[in-house]
Amino acid sequence: MNDNRRKLTGILKLLYENTDAEHSMDTYQIMDALESMGYGRPDRKTIDANIKFIIEDLGMGILKEKGKPNRYKWVHREFDLIELKMLVDAVHSSRFISSRKSREIIVKLKDLTSVHQASTLNREMYTSNNFKRDGSDSLHTADVINEAIKSRHRVRFLMSEYDLNKKEVIKNAGKVYEVSPYALLWNNDFYYMLGMPTGGKDVRPYRIDRIKSVEQTNTEVLPAPYGFSVESFCSRVFDLKAGETREVILSCKDSMIDEMVDCFGKDFYLEKDSIDTFKASVTVDISPAFFAWVFKSGGDVRILEPAYVRSEFEEMLRSQLASGN
Repeated sequence: MNDNRRKLTGILKLLYENTDAEHSMDTYQIMDALESMGYGRPDRKTIDANIKFIIEDLGMGILKEKGKPNRYKWVHREFDLIELKMLVDAVHSSRFISSRKSREIIVKLKDLTSVHQASTLNREMYTSNNFKRDGSDSLHTADVINEAIKSRHRVRFLMSEYDLNKKEVIKNAGKVYEVSPYALLWNNDFYYMLGMPTGGKDVRPYRIDRIKSVEQTNTEVLPAPYGFSVESFCSRVFDLKAGETREVILSCKDSMIDEMVDCFGKDFYLEKDSIDTFKASVTVDISPAFFAWVFKSGGDVRILEPAYVRSEFEEMLRSQLASGN
């Protein structure tokens, strides 16, 4: 690389990393910085000529402010600051992306702006470790499935679930699932594959973070059932709304452990209650949404304590039954 090209590269790096709409560098600051970076000390006219070439011939989004000396700042970027903040918040809050992967992506997003604006991307947002999916290879899984959808090939995989020690284990004694994938769906902060199992007749949702050891096969997908649409799968899932916050004791069927971990993370008290049930102590907002979730379990979740919360739930059921008469 010749000396002038090296200087152009240095100037681009300096302005991209150190300037934005609110921060600029003057000609002498650029000269000093290039010298400290080992490019030698160019004269003022060379700097101004190089930046003129960058603006006019390369079309970079740099603004010149005339003066003695001239000042320069990189104002037009691929993403503006508000867009970057939105992306950082989305990555940070997504439970689909592990905490480690979130940090890696956010570091890369910070590289898309100046050091001054990058500091504002340290968002004051708290996400519980129980909320994030740790140690997940879900991004790779989604990529494999996406390629299978595009090539119209089936996929094979294992499914995981939680045991009563809140450990993730392989489901159904290592049963291998073969599915014709039709779509990827993001719904209520979970990522799903919609597909039909070989030998089945209905499209089912499969949680991406529960899919393990996925691989694309050479077998073509089965035709989707007549009338299938992604929209039909976009239904609400459990969402606690504002209300009085209380600790509640629940009696749950063992089959509800996955749902409990999804809703409350792993940091809740659990003890075995009978041959097929366990007790769980969780902190919730007492609200219609919580009662609806209990009702939706079809009796697999029962409220034990406090007594008044149980009474409120029973009263809601009586009211609903009465309103139907």
